[in-house]
Amino acid sequence: MVRFAPHLARLCLAGSVLIGCGTGTHNYVPEQDEPDSGSSLQVVPNVNVCPVFNQSLVIPRSIAPRASAEVVVFATDPDGTDASLEFDWTASSGSFTQPTRPVTGYSCADPGPQVLHVRAVDRLGCRVQLDLDVTCLDE
Repeated sequence: MVRFAPHLARLCLAGSVLIGCGTGTHNYVPEQDEPDSGSSLQVVPNVNVCPVFNQSLVIPRSIAPRASAEVVVFATDPDGTDASLEFDWTASSGSFTQPTRPVTGYSCADPGPQVLHVRAVDRLGCRVQLDLDVTCLDE
């Protein structure tokens, strides 16, 4: 709770001021909202905390030709429900069995080092990315 000091506002305001806080408003009128009236203003910030990747696992990290790796990430949304997170997997080459899930399979297309990118997006659009390195083995 933020205490609004009406007696200070009277020094610089004539009339009234409408204060918007995202979830509601308080119409402060200096003549009516005296310091002893108990007027207060609750400020509720409209802040979205982005998802956080907590753990990841790639088995195996060195992938043989015509084989695949199981890839798992665990992410949380500090100010939302984890079930509402959306995932999107991409790679410099290769393919994913379920590119919109936190658990997927990855198959190589080209030999050499590859970077697997996974993005998690919360319900308000905050996007974070985690990069995982794998090696695709040559035949």
